[in-house]
Amino acid sequence: MAASVGETIKERGDAIRDRLERHRDHHFRRIRSRRVTNERSALGFIEDVGFCAAFSAGLGVPCLREAIVGEREPPLPEHIQHDYAIGMTWRLKDDLPARRLVYYGKAIAGRPGFISRNFLSAFLRLRVAPGGYRRLYANGMLSHCAKLVMDALSKRGAAETRALKLTSGYSQPRHRPAFDRAMKELQEKFLALKVEERYDPFTYVWDTMDHRWGDAMREARAMTAREAAYRIVRRHMEVAAFASEKTIARLFAIRLDLVESAMRRLEREGLVRRAIKIENEPGRVCVLSDCL
Repeated sequence: MAASVGETIKERGDAIRDRLERHRDHHFRRIRSRRVTNERSALGFIEDVGFCAAFSAGLGVPCLREAIVGEREPPLPEHIQHDYAIGMTWRLKDDLPARRLVYYGKAIAGRPGFISRNFLSAFLRLRVAPGGYRRLYANGMLSHCAKLVMDALSKRGAAETRALKLTSGYSQPRHRPAFDRAMKELQEKFLALKVEERYDPFTYVWDTMDHRWGDAMREARAMTAREAAYRIVRRHMEVAAFASEKTIARLFAIRLDLVESAMRRLEREGLVRRAIKIENEPGRVCVLSDCL
């Protein structure tokens, strides 16, 4: 029987929670027998889950480093440069995006993460403001430094960090904080992204989303915001099994009303049950129906 809004599950809270965590163990690959072992299985993992954190476990979403270790929230070692899983994740964040197999950037809770090609257009539809960076700047929603960086990238194409500092007039050491904030801003707004790291000497290479992912940008423009939110929320629930609507909105920077609309649709389809109070769990959450 379908759950009513506000229903309390009459079962021991720890039993329900254990079932939900086992679901996550399987899909997050927090099991030694399912762990990621090489580049091919890493790509398969990202494509299976749709989107995941790179290094940060414990966010309620899959994490590549966690999947490489094959256990829940593995502790960080004292010397992270000797950690196999961190080293492998570090290499993959360069290699996979360089071949346009996945997107890499500050995609989840403002932290580095991966998005598969199948879900990138949905994220872009929700993150990229209509009218592009010039309209954002005209409306006071983009810093002057970020606007100058976008001018340079749009005109010349991919460029190293130093070239962008010189072109934008922010090459002096005193300007470094403003420049760093601008680059963070451009990544969070899905306007620009790192496309390469060079190590001799060390530097980043940057490009615009339009240059790098023009096909995904076109797909995004053909999609409604409601459909984009539905796609992301559905995959998250299929993989993560439970979450509050507010948490999903925060993690993926989706308007709460769009998350709620998507969740109501999933409830009508029988995939989830909403506003469930699980004993011994704070608040109310949406839960994958198959886990109840």
